Amino acid sequence: MPEQFVIYTDLDGCLLDRETYSAEAARPALDLLRKERIPLVLCSSKTQAEVEYHRDLLGLTDPFVVENGGAILIPMGYFPFPHAFTRTTGPYQRVEFGVSYARLTETLRELEQATGLRLRGFSEMSLKEVISLTGLDPDAARRAKARQYDEPFVADLSPAHVERLETEVQSRGLALVGGGRFYHLTGRHSKGLAVDFLTRLYRTAFPRLVTVGIGDAENDVPVLQRVDIPVVIPRESALVDPAFEGRRWAVAPAPGPTGWTQAVLAILSGQWEGAARP
Repeated sequence: MPEQFVIYTDLDGCLLDRETYSAEAARPALDLLRKERIPLVLCSSKTQAEVEYHRDLLGLTDPFVVENGGAILIPMGYFPFPHAFTRTTGPYQRVEFGVSYARLTETLRELEQATGLRLRGFSEMSLKEVISLTGLDPDAARRAKARQYDEPFVADLSPAHVERLETEVQSRGLALVGGGRFYHLTGRHSKGLAVDFLTRLYRTAFPRLVTVGIGDAENDVPVLQRVDIPVVIPRESALVDPAFEGRRWAVAPAPGPTGWTQAVLAILSGQWEGAARP
């Protein structure tokens, strides 16, 4: 029986250009994945509304992970066997790992009072502010604000501030995660837990499964730790996020969707330097 690949990928700075949010440079690889029926699981800090938008543009039909692993959305009937899920919402079986958004926004205010730090979350930002910080158009910014399991926030933090904040967050049973543009306050879930759940299902369907993980930021580390072939996408400066330093993970030859495509095509052809089989 031949090997079956499944690819877990971040969006911003990986499949999507960090500035333009275009995936055009990834078309050659996307076309090959579609031809070979290789699942492409979007695994993002973005909201369900945001991921659905890009998923529709890209013509994808596979499960996807939202808000740093807050939930997995599995299309009804996708797996040809029964599996655990939290509840049915629309066309999806939703598997939830996250805590409520109301709890997160309330906790962010508590953290401000406890630390004296200024922590400005999405929930208190105007649409204009989100547009300014992200470069999104108004419709995309509205999708970004439709949050359920993850509160992104901006703050000017020194290493000592981050350490203090992490202590306060952990004492409340929550987690602090760094991303590309924002810090994120979440429950104690991660993209990695979602990948574990989906990989178990994929292995039931495909015993000779090879998993690939592609990411560019700290919140992608739990994904790359759990896959057979981890791929790091560099930033525009050709440097990698500090979270990847010291790890022996292969780095794509270029940033954004250009490097993403080069890595995917090399992996599928067996020419990727980090493509050792499990």
